[in-house]
Amino acid sequence: MQISTEEKLLAIVSHISFFLGGMGFLVVPLVIYLLKKEDPFIRHHARQALVAHLVLLVISVAVGLTCFFLIGIILIPILLILGLLLVVTSLIASYKALKGELYEYPFIQPIVALLD
Repeated sequence: MQISTEEKLLAIVSHISFFLGGMGFLVVPLVIYLLKKEDPFIRHHARQALVAHLVLLVISVAVGLTCFFLIGIILIPILLILGLLLVVTSLIASYKALKGELYEYPFIQPIVALLD
């Protein structure tokens, strides 16, 4: 199956949208997913990116809330490691998308399966 340049670009944008800051890291893959869900390549990449970004957001909010009770302070290094892991895996996913290959983020596949 030949993957077009547009498909590759949309998949890459889904993965690296966390660099946009604000809510862009959620909005961009969600919009791409909703507009291009008939395309299996784009749908796969946008869904992977969306779930990975959502999981990191939920963990970040949980750590932030627990910081009020001083428990979360010990979780901040873990959150930083998870953020770094997201950057690395997103770059790997973008490279795979550029090559026209599928990529699955580690640890989130049970959640991704819920979107099918």
